[in-house]
Amino acid sequence: MQATAPQPITNTRRNLAFFLAPILGSFLLLFVALAIVLVSYQSRHNGRIFTGISVMGVDLSGMEVAEAETALTQHFSYASSEQIIFVDPETGQQFAKTPSELGLTFDVAQTVETAYQLGRSGGPMAQAQEMYESWYYGRSVPPVLILDESKLDSALAELATEINMPPVSATFNLSGSDTSYAAGQPGRFMDVADVRNRVIMPLTNFRPAQVELLVHEVAPAVFDAGNAAAEIQQVLGSPVTFYLEEPLDELDLAPITLSQEDLAAWVRVEVAESASSSAAHNVFVDENAVRHWLRQFEAQIFRDPVNARYYFDDGTEELVLVAPHVNGRELDIEATIEQFKTQVNTPNRSIPFVVKDIVPLANSTATAAELGITELITQTTTWFSGSSDARKHNIATAAANFYGIVIAPYEEFSFNDYLGSITEADGFTEGLIIVGGQTITGIGGGVCQVSTTLYQTAFFAGFPITERLPHGYMLGYYRDGAGHGMDATVFNDGNINIDMKFINNTPHHLLIENYFSEENQALTFKFYSTSLGRTVVKEDPVWANVTEVPGSDQDRWEFVETVEPGTVEKIDWATEGADVSVRRLVYNADGQLIEDRTFVSNYIPVPNVFHYGPEVEPFSYHLVPEDDK
Repeated sequence: MQATAPQPITNTRRNLAFFLAPILGSFLLLFVALAIVLVSYQSRHNGRIFTGISVMGVDLSGMEVAEAETALTQHFSYASSEQIIFVDPETGQQFAKTPSELGLTFDVAQTVETAYQLGRSGGPMAQAQEMYESWYYGRSVPPVLILDESKLDSALAELATEINMPPVSATFNLSGSDTSYAAGQPGRFMDVADVRNRVIMPLTNFRPAQVELLVHEVAPAVFDAGNAAAEIQQVLGSPVTFYLEEPLDELDLAPITLSQEDLAAWVRVEVAESASSSAAHNVFVDENAVRHWLRQFEAQIFRDPVNARYYFDDGTEELVLVAPHVNGRELDIEATIEQFKTQVNTPNRSIPFVVKDIVPLANSTATAAELGITELITQTTTWFSGSSDARKHNIATAAANFYGIVIAPYEEFSFNDYLGSITEADGFTEGLIIVGGQTITGIGGGVCQVSTTLYQTAFFAGFPITERLPHGYMLGYYRDGAGHGMDATVFNDGNINIDMKFINNTPHHLLIENYFSEENQALTFKFYSTSLGRTVVKEDPVWANVTEVPGSDQDRWEFVETVEPGTVEKIDWATEGADVSVRRLVYNADGQLIEDRTFVSNYIPVPNVFHYGPEVEPFSYHLVPEDDK
């Protein structure tokens, strides 16, 4: 093993160490001296703010925390003593607020704490640097301010209540037919956001200020109601009269006057935006109110149309016009409302009821094909041999009311509706009529011959009979032809209405013709329509509860002044009583039974009845004409 001898220290290294030793020693002495100075400086400021630190120009050097707080409090009175003046530019009115009222406060304790911590936070070098800079350059600590924004907003909102003024729209007052109005007033609105932005700077710079308020003018929704008031005054200026332009007769609806008070209840006013985006009062009349008011006159104005009358030409199979149709009419409510709206703002206060014509299908130009009147479907004849001239006259007069009439598909026919009133003014004459099971003198004797013939025609056509009443007793006029149980009496004195009705239950119109033949002592009714192929079967009548014919001992003699003196007239012949049932079977074109109905007639027995005139004693049978015995 070989040993290595130590290397000798060179002269260079010895010379460097000798050179650095004084320098290092000087630095060490300087560091120690600085440390002693720093410790001494800190010791002298123990619990005090370091030298050179100030807040808002107040020198806090060497002050304890409490002293510093007192000094700043005494010096800083801005929040409570200074004022921010707000100026209304339009009125010149001023509103003063302290910064404190606007939410600004000075946090003295926090500000002093910040000043105190300078030179005491961070590492030793950082602390030494802060202490030195404060001592050598001085250090101004910004105050800690607190701005309560909610309090600021609240203060500005309170100020806005002093400034703001809502706009006032033009108004009018409607009292009866009088109107008054007040023009609109513009409103004012303080721009809170703008004021807030401009007050922040003086607040945070601790200086008084004068802030001009930004106030906007707000236009009212409706500035001037003068036009509306004038329009309303025009609408309500005078009553409105509704009238029929073409009244049918003197009994038609008379002009109707609508008072100003009633009209005022219909007036409505609303604010509407025009095309130019400006608002204005829109005056109008409530259409629903007008519509409701007009509806009360619908029934009075309505008139059913009257069909044309025809006869059927069997040769040409066409209709021949006998009497032209008459249009019906109905109130056109919507058109009347439009007419009302057009005129209500004008001086013309007379407004027509607008009516629409109702043209019947059976009009003057209708053809047989259009109405479905193409063939004879049934006809019936009854005879009136032995009738008085008065009775014959009344039969002819009544029958004329039914010549050429047209019954619409599925319409119910009413004998009395077409017969009308039975008076001498209507062409009828006095004769014998049956009332309450008795024959008496009256106007219109013989009309029941017409109703009976029509009833039998409807019976054999297979139409549903909806109303029919037999006579109180059997009449000889109806023994021939269809026989007993096939009569129909009618009567209408305004209080009692005994009618004969049936329904045209087909899709075709029904034409009724009749022919009075004095030569043949016969009345014939014909029904024209389009046959549905129905078959009607009338079974033989069934008699029940038959009574004996009253004997001569029950004859009734009645004095009548109008009977020629010394004469006797036999007006009723004794006949038995019975319940007569007539069964009708109706089959369709396919042979299916569509009706099986029995018509029952309850006849009471009646004795012979004689009328005698002056100079005649009752029961003078020798004066009864031979033909009547």
